[in-house]
Amino acid sequence: MTVPSSRAIEHATDLHVQKATAQDLPALAETLATAFQTDPFMSWWIPDPERRRMLLPTCFEVVVDVHHPLDELYTTGPVAAAGAVWVPPGDQPTAEQAEEVIGWFADAAQETAPRLLSAMELMNENHPDQPHAYLFLMATRPHWQGRGLGSALLREVLDRCDREGTPAYLEATSPENRRLYLRHGFVVTGEIGLPDGPSLWPMWREPTPAK
Repeated sequence: MTVPSSRAIEHATDLHVQKATAQDLPALAETLATAFQTDPFMSWWIPDPERRRMLLPTCFEVVVDVHHPLDELYTTGPVAAAGAVWVPPGDQPTAEQAEEVIGWFADAAQETAPRLLSAMELMNENHPDQPHAYLFLMATRPHWQGRGLGSALLREVLDRCDREGTPAYLEATSPENRRLYLRHGFVVTGEIGLPDGPSLWPMWREPTPAK
């Protein structure tokens, strides 16, 4: 698998949001794996840092492969310094598809599978039934954070949500992420306390009518 090197990403200056093509998937998966290494949820699910570094790349390869047919994967070209995985309204995974992906994750990290399964159950219980665009994952490589790439990725989809009158939903995994989403019109609708772990914050955004 060939992906852009950290040096190439570090020196890129002309980044723009684009839909991920099949050729972008390896780089997008690596970006997600790199960015989520220190995420509170991932650290709770796989506490051992070395084990996490070993498992997350393959986990995110599965995620981007499964979601690519929905045509709502975004990255920053010409190199994947940041990326997002959205699920469009009406295309939420079926119970069978979700079980397949979760089952793969559980098999890969058998020693902490009960944590993942309990978290997924809690997230499903809180997931709204109303049709919406679902931001499943969004991340920026550590040395690119704070440069507005997350906001650019959000605007790419949220502007369309506003035009089409579509709500959006996500689960924030850290207070920092929660603050970013609040700035883009999301509101916190609850708190999901993970067993002996951190919290997730369900967040909902109503579309903003054009003035």
